[in-house]
Amino acid sequence: MKKLLDYIFFTRPVLFPPVWTILILGVRAADAREGASPFYSTGADGLDPTFILLMFLATCLYAGVYTYNQIHDIETDRKNGKLFFLAEGMISTTEALLITVVLDAVAIAGGFYISVHIGYAFAAVLILGILYSHPRTNFKGKPSHGYWANAFGHGMLPFIIGWAFLDSISLEAAFKSTPYLFGVGAIFLNTTLPDRRGDEDAGKITHGVRWGVKSTMQASVFLVILSVILAQMSGDYAYLISGLIALPFFIRAARSQKLEHITLSTKIAILALSAFACIYLPYYLALLLIGFMVARAYYKMRFDLDYPTLR
Repeated sequence: MKKLLDYIFFTRPVLFPPVWTILILGVRAADAREGASPFYSTGADGLDPTFILLMFLATCLYAGVYTYNQIHDIETDRKNGKLFFLAEGMISTTEALLITVVLDAVAIAGGFYISVHIGYAFAAVLILGILYSHPRTNFKGKPSHGYWANAFGHGMLPFIIGWAFLDSISLEAAFKSTPYLFGVGAIFLNTTLPDRRGDEDAGKITHGVRWGVKSTMQASVFLVILSVILAQMSGDYAYLISGLIALPFFIRAARSQKLEHITLSTKIAILALSAFACIYLPYYLALLLIGFMVARAYYKMRFDLDYPTLR
């Protein structure tokens, strides 16, 4: 049982909620004009089975991206004192590769089974994930490449995947995804700051390493403001309100340059947006709460860590 839990948490399920949230809001945006929830089968009380399948496949897709990243980030993770699975030998590299291949194969095959549009969007996420982590391309070690890979892969594309559940990919979908493109970009910049020393020691040049805390946080504030403006232009009031809630926390973090304020600004942004996804899809709240409690119990039992936290 312990080994099975290690395999599950090796996929980094704590990182799934932001992707799930944006995907849900993408589905909702595609059907907003109809005034009815797109998550339920016609004439049925339960969730649409195809939507459940989409969520499962998207989870497999991003899990594969995260496991592949860890395979190529063992030394950095060891220096930063996190993600112990490969760095501490809890899971072998062979096991990690097998898990990654299975997750990717299931996701891509299932994506094309649902629709060609979703299949191509899934493929784009997978390609970005490979380019981000593979040593030859090494997007993760290049500030601009790493930024855009994360902004597209975790911001724009999850929204477009959700949109494609009900509609075809279009210029309208691309425009409506731009708040998420830049909002996730702001969050990504924040995440490069806690690991600056370990990344620099491992030769990984991120925004945090190259530009330091002050400039990186100033860029994050600018991106949040830009994303709020785009949300207003696209009529995405869930994002607009969430962005306005998060903005003061980003400004405070930029002024103080304290790590706890930087981390809090990221969490507020994610929680605010997730709250709107829960309004649109009440079942989602139960998934988030159960996932949070299970993760807390696992990390406490396995590593004696109080993780994840809302503080």
